[in-house]
Amino acid sequence: MQTNHQKPGITPSAHLAYTDVCSQNIPWPAFERGWLHGRVCTGPWDLPRLAEKMGDALWMSHYSFDDGEPDTADLRRAKPRVFAGFGPTGGFIDVRPCRSSVVEDPPRSSLCVHAASTLQAMQVLEDLRKEYFVTSIPPATGPRIALLNVSYSSLEVHRVNISENQLVAPENFDLFYGDGALAWANAWVAKLQERRYGLSLLCGAPGTGKTTLLRSLSAWLGESHLFYYMPATRFGSVDSGEVVTFWAGENRASKLRKVLVLEDADTILLHRNSENRDQVATLLNLTDGILGDALGLQIVCTMNGTANDIDPALLRPGRLMAHREFKPLTGAAAHRLASFLGKPNLGSDGITLAQIFDTSPQQKSVPTLATRPKIGFFAADHLE
Repeated sequence: MQTNHQKPGITPSAHLAYTDVCSQNIPWPAFERGWLHGRVCTGPWDLPRLAEKMGDALWMSHYSFDDGEPDTADLRRAKPRVFAGFGPTGGFIDVRPCRSSVVEDPPRSSLCVHAASTLQAMQVLEDLRKEYFVTSIPPATGPRIALLNVSYSSLEVHRVNISENQLVAPENFDLFYGDGALAWANAWVAKLQERRYGLSLLCGAPGTGKTTLLRSLSAWLGESHLFYYMPATRFGSVDSGEVVTFWAGENRASKLRKVLVLEDADTILLHRNSENRDQVATLLNLTDGILGDALGLQIVCTMNGTANDIDPALLRPGRLMAHREFKPLTGAAAHRLASFLGKPNLGSDGITLAQIFDTSPQQKSVPTLATRPKIGFFAADHLE
């Protein structure tokens, strides 16, 4: 195999930077040398280390900052996104970003090796995989969720990081939600880990802790699930075809299981009528049947009312994974939690978590994800 790392003697014009051969794009330096055999591997690559190793053998490279990081930051923090050049052990390497979920860490890239023969291309790729492919995925850089936004009838994803003080540790679950809450949560987590798709319902008055629970759950299951949040009022703004296209794309971008949280979903859960018929039908299709099996989407709906008026088709066994009504705390339970948090005792029944937190000053730090033991919420109990 040739090992000449010099750039082409003739500077290619823009349209010749990549030459089309049998509908395949061949980088100009590989085309010039007759290296027309390619092997591709897509996944999480250690691109900074590979680019540094290639050094002067890079033919082209483009570095940029992470989204949201100002360009005035330390230039050394910019990361390689696209680059091409001669590989450390031969061949020509072409690296491009591929579609990755903005919620998953690390991002995925497509690396193609061009060489003089198929065997050489395979050998070079194997050498690169051994050294630069990330086989042990590190935990996410921190608790996070995906916020879904509807733009021109299409879905967009934005990553939102969650601060640790917004989480409740599993060992304190009964303290925050009442006796027996941890056992129920253990069973629900087991179902989320066991089943690919289905529907879960969280009912209760505003302020009873439904959103806090879901934030915590997205952190506890961060290595196996991705959580997407969307106001239920926007659910009807996207047609079913776009829903299928979007979730199929997210599944290609990440192998983690997907959980869609629809907040304040009362209107789309009620008995079907002329106003919510399409939304209920979409929800039914996503949580069971062929479409549910194809997309593998777990849906969690929160509602401020009770389950009495919910369309019975949504409550069918096999579709419904979990259902819990969140109630205000009794006076004794509220007193225990207020004392634990260093909050004033409100001294009566029917106190919500929001009321306890929305009191003055001094409070102890809330137990966070970092302090939780590796037991409790991860028990393998099953939901009855």
